Amino acid sequence: VTFMHEMAFPWMGDVLTIQAVGARAREYIRRSIRRCQPPVVILAHSLGGIASVEMLVEEPLPEVALLVTVGSPAPLMYEMNTLTQLPRGTPLPAHFPRWLNLWDPHDFFSFLAQPVFRDPPRPVEDVAVPSGVPFPEAHSAYWANPAVWREIVQRLPDGTAGMSDG
Repeated sequence: VTFMHEMAFPWMGDVLTIQAVGARAREYIRRSIRRCQPPVVILAHSLGGIASVEMLVEEPLPEVALLVTVGSPAPLMYEMNTLTQLPRGTPLPAHFPRWLNLWDPHDFFSFLAQPVFRDPPRPVEDVAVPSGVPFPEAHSAYWANPAVWREIVQRLPDGTAGMSDG
């Protein structure tokens, strides 16, 4: 078994699982958001980015002011036409919130969103936050990277500082 097979196969299983249980995952996130005071910022890592993007495509959630994805393959899945709620070539809907997409050049599971989602209704911003560690560690290194937190804090909408997870 090769290194890439060992790395890719479990990830592909995770992607298939999130697609299989996606409706339940999106409903869980939606219920959590509705328990929070607006403005709400969604912070989603990896497959959580897929579920969050698809949920925000499904229906307007005006209480969500900002989506932050970290190490997310959602742009790749859009390009591969494997998002269940947004076929390739379909633009983000008018109700989609601002989107900050944080990625690490060494994280093979993170992808740029801005070049993929052209002409979005609100800004889609990609920011590289290199961790300095190789893959696969880079996929989990975001949380110890001060640049990640600086980028998020700079974009928090008024009224979100000090909020809990609902």
